[in-house]
Amino acid sequence: MKSKNHLRLAVVFAVALGAGFFALGVHGAQALDRALIFSPKDTGTVLDQPFVVTGKAAVKSTVFVWIDSKLVGGAAVQKTTNKKATTNWFTFTYKKELKVGTHVVETQVVKGAEKSVLTSTTVTVPATWRRKVDGVLVPTKLWNQLPFGVMIENTLAARPQAGLSQAAIVYETLAEGGVTRFLAIFPQATKPKLLGPVRSTRPYYADWAKEHDAIYLHAGGSQDAFQEIGRLKVRSYDGLTRIGAKYFSRKCFGVHCLFTSAVQLDKLVKEKKLTSIVAKSDDGWAFKNDAPLKDRPKSASSKKLTIDFNGLTYRVDWTYDRATNRYKRMNGGVIAKDRNTGKQIRAANVLVMRIPKEKVLDRKLRLEFKLIGRGDATLYRDGKAIALRWWKKDKNSKTVYYIKGSTTQVEFNRGTTWVEVVPGTRSVTYK
Repeated sequence: MKSKNHLRLAVVFAVALGAGFFALGVHGAQALDRALIFSPKDTGTVLDQPFVVTGKAAVKSTVFVWIDSKLVGGAAVQKTTNKKATTNWFTFTYKKELKVGTHVVETQVVKGAEKSVLTSTTVTVPATWRRKVDGVLVPTKLWNQLPFGVMIENTLAARPQAGLSQAAIVYETLAEGGVTRFLAIFPQATKPKLLGPVRSTRPYYADWAKEHDAIYLHAGGSQDAFQEIGRLKVRSYDGLTRIGAKYFSRKCFGVHCLFTSAVQLDKLVKEKKLTSIVAKSDDGWAFKNDAPLKDRPKSASSKKLTIDFNGLTYRVDWTYDRATNRYKRMNGGVIAKDRNTGKQIRAANVLVMRIPKEKVLDRKLRLEFKLIGRGDATLYRDGKAIALRWWKKDKNSKTVYYIKGSTTQVEFNRGTTWVEVVPGTRSVTYK
């Protein structure tokens, strides 16, 4: 009886040569080195689809792949420009979805009558995984979908805004003239029935959108912002252009009236074939479960976090609800509600990020922020204030947050995070 290896190689050669059964076991055949597999790692976790095998093998050979004892295909190993090189990279992409569970992946290198021994790797596709943008446990295939990033207005005329309560992350800072504006990051699977009012972009909002590899929706923008979008290759959909307009709608007349919706967002990702693309940003922030009730300080419920961006109209207050472990938002001295639900906006985490004083660029009072480098931050989580340091290496890097005095990244609670980016010496109090 032929060995398992010989039987499999018989099938391999039948596939490779388009012939019938090809008997192996040629006497004197020289064994090839087996493939050196770089990905996936043995006993590794597979999160992203399609499933890919990469490694190195002998040039001008073919690497065949089995999954759970079934031959699923192969990859050719090309020659290199270096004539002395005996190996080269190969990539095999599995065309079907690798199902939830544990799988055995085997590879074998074949070159003419030569063959290698089998390599065997065990991988697991978990049923659920933490979503990259907010740490919420979701079916694994949804953990790393491209999120949406939407510019939302915050003038008095725009309040209450629609859809903010469903955001995973909201960045709030000054746009110009003392007016704040939001970049709201939404998981692709979370599409508010109505979202807006949508307003124009600025370079620093585009930077944050890029950190999450977001599908970026806005209504126009400054020239600097468009340059930044182009330089960073942000997926941008502008509601004021012919191409982007169909993903937005007007609910009234004026600058506060442009919205998008679940129907239009769904149309966008399907037309642009964005549903199966995974975000290329890094592994995201670290997340944890909420602290149990007994570990939440009772005194925190009597304290208020106040951020004075520009007088009462743009003052932000956050108060802590110990029972739900959430922070409740007020804006301009009024409860901040979601237009879709009528309920108060809440957050699992409130991060105050201090940055240097803004630079005014032009007569329209547009601003420039220094977001590369290091600075102080405070995370309000579980009723506690945690001192942090933030660091961003360059324009193409993600901002990371470390516990002050250490090299340990802070853990966020799973759920919504509001990032309050406060320039200069503007007042922030917690009492």
